[in-house]
Amino acid sequence: MGFWWLALKDALLIGRDKKALLTLIFMPILLIGILGAAFGNMMGNDEEAPIKKFKIGIVNLDEGALGKVLEDEVFKEGLPDLISAEAKGETELKDQLKQQEISVGVILPRSFSNHIILGEESKVRIISIPSAVIQSTIVESIVLQFAQGAAVNVAAVKTSSPPDSGKSIPALATTDSDSFELVEEVGVKQEQKPVGSFQYYAAGMGVMFLLMTVITGVSAMIEEKEQDVYNRLLITKLTNTEYLGGKFIGLLFMSSIQFFIIIIGTRYLYGVDWGDSMLGVMAVGLSFVFSACGLGVLLGTLVKTEKTFNAAGMLGTQIMAAVGGSMVPLYIFPDWMNSVVKILPNALALQTFLELMTGADVWQVLAEAGILIAIGVGALVLAFVSLSVKGRASHA
Repeated sequence: MGFWWLALKDALLIGRDKKALLTLIFMPILLIGILGAAFGNMMGNDEEAPIKKFKIGIVNLDEGALGKVLEDEVFKEGLPDLISAEAKGETELKDQLKQQEISVGVILPRSFSNHIILGEESKVRIISIPSAVIQSTIVESIVLQFAQGAAVNVAAVKTSSPPDSGKSIPALATTDSDSFELVEEVGVKQEQKPVGSFQYYAAGMGVMFLLMTVITGVSAMIEEKEQDVYNRLLITKLTNTEYLGGKFIGLLFMSSIQFFIIIIGTRYLYGVDWGDSMLGVMAVGLSFVFSACGLGVLLGTLVKTEKTFNAAGMLGTQIMAAVGGSMVPLYIFPDWMNSVVKILPNALALQTFLELMTGADVWQVLAEAGILIAIGVGALVLAFVSLSVKGRASHA
């Protein structure tokens, strides 16, 4: 049970360090507030966002002329400065929406033209990615206006025709918007919500400062090795496994407390919505803490001098935070880069937090949580092997 006392000692040392508490607890809350307020009009505010040219895909299942007119003359040629439209298959359309290669998809049903001509109900599906709220609204308005205009023109032609056909004319009925139904979907999954600046930086600064907490704890671990505290601990019959376990649990405890403070502080101070699944947030957050602490303990066994580690550790943390999206929003990076940096635990955790904020549930993030735990377990195993090899070498 000696490792429990070692964990408690480390927690008490950090708890008594006012400078460490200020840096690790209050600084992230303060920075989240500053950054969230500073970039509030750049993220999650669709009303003030400029409308740029966007891509749409069209699946035209209609056998009639009106579907072709809507596809070619309206979407492909009618708004060249606003919309870039391409014909797609339904599977290709959904795949490109998942990859966010297009913003909006339009699926015209079979007999679309006949439904408009006869004044019958027709369902057009409009599918969009979560960030394309304005774009999907524009497309919806275009489709609705085209359908109503086409119906009026058809009715006018029939009205002006000689009354020898003996058929009734659904003139006014076809102009009623109730006879034309738009089925709108957001993304290819569930409904998703845009992420605001306070939400983004709550997650971004949170994962960055959790890394800093681990760096601070590992610095103390290396300092003990320099001052022969580690060797004296081993004289007390504390095994390598117990030593690593104590250090890991101490780091895990402090980082978990910090994580809960960030969640609670941002929720009640800034009204940050972490998503509909707090269970998912807890699973991802604690998994990230586990992986970061495991990597920290591994570094603590490999690095020999505290000064070297402090300089390299803080620099490494800043680089990981920058490429992982904590400092610069992920949205300005290309998609391939966001996929590549997921090998970093902080980048994977941040992107998973954002998924939860946009509406994902716990079942959709279990794979990411599992990867983070696997990273932590792998790092702990390597740390134990490294410490055991060094111990045998010292006694050889």
